[in-house]
Amino acid sequence: MKKEKIIKILILIISIIGLWLHIIQGFKTYGYAIFYFFTVLSNVAVVAYYILYFIIPRKNSAIIQGYILEPILLTGILNWIILAPLSVKYYGSLLPLFNPSNFIVHGLVPILVLVDWILFAPIGIYKKIDPLKWCCFPIIYSLFIYGRALLGTPIFAGSLFPYPFYGPNDMRGWNDVILGLFRIAVIYLVCGYILYAVKREDKS
Repeated sequence: MKKEKIIKILILIISIIGLWLHIIQGFKTYGYAIFYFFTVLSNVAVVAYYILYFIIPRKNSAIIQGYILEPILLTGILNWIILAPLSVKYYGSLLPLFNPSNFIVHGLVPILVLVDWILFAPIGIYKKIDPLKWCCFPIIYSLFIYGRALLGTPIFAGSLFPYPFYGPNDMRGWNDVILGLFRIAVIYLVCGYILYAVKREDKS
């Protein structure tokens, strides 16, 4: 069996285990609302991709991988930007972040997917427009979260949103929400174009 397939099988197994642990643990606190979290949905997308890899042509799977790579990287980045300070504030250390139910989905899977992409995604298959296309995942997610907030019930501690940066009542009004989402969008786009540059074909 080729090295790429072995690595992808291992990532698929680790992703399934991490997602299962995270959902089981999160269900105790959030119930079915655990499925509203970006972390869960981005990891579901990872599992779906690695299953698809063994079904569809390799080139098509590499193109699709761009759409799941950025969301899972965002999951990892926001974990250390948002959850790390909260962990220190409420628990006095970063140790809770290394609980297997948290670390696999937020830390290990993003790194493994990135390494897999760097090692095996073909050079020159992405276009300059692709980093903008990769924004579809968080945009659809955000629309879903705001639509659910209009129709749904509070998710946790009275908040209608899974993450505080979505809610004007959780922040200091809509100005802070817009500013926070703008910062995340900038991070996302910058990461996207860095990834594009890594796999851009050198025509010199």
